[in-house]
Amino acid sequence: MIGKRILIIGGSSGIGLSLSAELLSQGADVVIASRSQEKLNAAESRLKGNISSYQLDASDEDSVIRFFDDMGKFDCLVSTIKPEHLICDFSDSKLEDTRKAFEAKFWGQYQLIRHCLKTISKEGCIILTSGIAANRGYKGFSGTAAINGAIESLVGSLSVELAPIRVNAVSPGFIERFNADKERLSAINSLSSRIPLKRLGTHAETSEAYLYLLKNKYSTGTILKIDGGELCA
Repeated sequence: MIGKRILIIGGSSGIGLSLSAELLSQGADVVIASRSQEKLNAAESRLKGNISSYQLDASDEDSVIRFFDDMGKFDCLVSTIKPEHLICDFSDSKLEDTRKAFEAKFWGQYQLIRHCLKTISKEGCIILTSGIAANRGYKGFSGTAAINGAIESLVGSLSVELAPIRVNAVSPGFIERFNADKERLSAINSLSSRIPLKRLGTHAETSEAYLYLLKNKYSTGTILKIDGGELCA
């Protein structure tokens, strides 16, 4: 990865931060972007190497356009965007909440791709983030399932349309990022007994999937599931 310029949206925390640290250790030039300047400052203070940061709300199209204008040429785009969690019965769900999550995770990633095409390398790669709710029914996850399913369908279509730019996604299962959300964690813990590996995944384990897709030049249209065997159980 020496000399590769990689933009990581959501790179100030969680999976994105773990991936940023690994890429920097391998000699990449990394730009992390996030809505929170506070998180960006904290991340920059922890990361070592050729690192810079940019405050960005990917759901704001004008901000996305400015971001890519400012970035100039780059090799790879990685998005680890995650919205506010949606957990509730479908009959109790609020359309406003679901729309907000769609704006952040689906339309945010859609806009990132749409506006990066003028400056990404012609043999570059794009990696999005979906989630295993796209592939299995979970009570209270209907909105999340719809968002993730839309992302995975987009990846398949764009892998054909944008080639030779590679377009892939990582689909994380239940990982440690849920620990900060007590409501979400309670729901996850009720399911965890059936995960074959009997534990939540880690940020580092999940970030390795993104690293693989960054490096493998024959992977495109791939949805790489990192779930401890959950979808097989």
